[in-house]
Amino acid sequence: MASCPACGRSVAREGERCLYCGAALGAAALASRPAAPADADARKGDEPPRRLVLLDLRRCEASTLAAALRISPYEASLLVRRGGLHLVRAGTAAEADAEAERLGALGAPALAVPEAEVRAAPLLCVAGERHGDALRLRSTEGRVDLARGESLLVVSGPITREHLATDERRKMLTARLEDGFRFHVHRRAELRPLELDAQNFEIDFAPSGSARLELESWLADVAEGAPRDTAFARLTPVLAPAEPEAAGGALAAASSLASSASADGKPRVLLDNLAQFRVYSGCLAAALRRQ
Repeated sequence: MASCPACGRSVAREGERCLYCGAALGAAALASRPAAPADADARKGDEPPRRLVLLDLRRCEASTLAAALRISPYEASLLVRRGGLHLVRAGTAAEADAEAERLGALGAPALAVPEAEVRAAPLLCVAGERHGDALRLRSTEGRVDLARGESLLVVSGPITREHLATDERRKMLTARLEDGFRFHVHRRAELRPLELDAQNFEIDFAPSGSARLELESWLADVAEGAPRDTAFARLTPVLAPAEPEAAGGALAAASSLASSASADGKPRVLLDNLAQFRVYSGCLAAALRRQ
């Protein structure tokens, strides 16, 4: 079976992308999968919702993990050293529950969580201000307030950004762009996290002179007591085509102009690992809700 060129896992498709990391699958990987029947789209809505099997690496020994996942001791030691959660597989509720039970019986505690919960679309916030003990935010869908005590988990990490290089323009377009930085605030009563983009967030006045530092300060106060996770910075970035900047954001217009400009008249394709960050954050929140 072919593997994803980005994360190396056996191909598990979601459209033309890898289920696990969101990266585009190459032609060879796509060709290795059986062709979908002509009525696949018609039946897609009838497919049962899937679950993801998550393994808590902090609670596993390398020898146990190697046997449970059928991998080499060296690979298992690298996973244990990395820590955090590991996405084992996706499947129907029965398949995922059976796999979680199998792993648990071998000494590797696992959870089966709904994929829809992990992939709940974030509510992108593009502006805000402090208002007493709460944050008053403006999202792409309207105003939303975040009061003290509502936060379940705060996840933050850098977003790697690059232009897609072609053979003709490889030297010109392989230069790294400035990394972005995102915050996810998971709330106790809502599945959709609040997403704050430090590079595209309007603040009336930032004493520190930095939107990122200002957001850090806000969340340290309003989300006080909620667990914080910054381990995304240690993961190898898995890049995929970037989404357009949100309308109304501080950098939306400038970003649109920059991404379309090129010396040879061809549009530039911007890549980032935002999809990877969102799945990572969603897995953490889903696991925390079950503890």
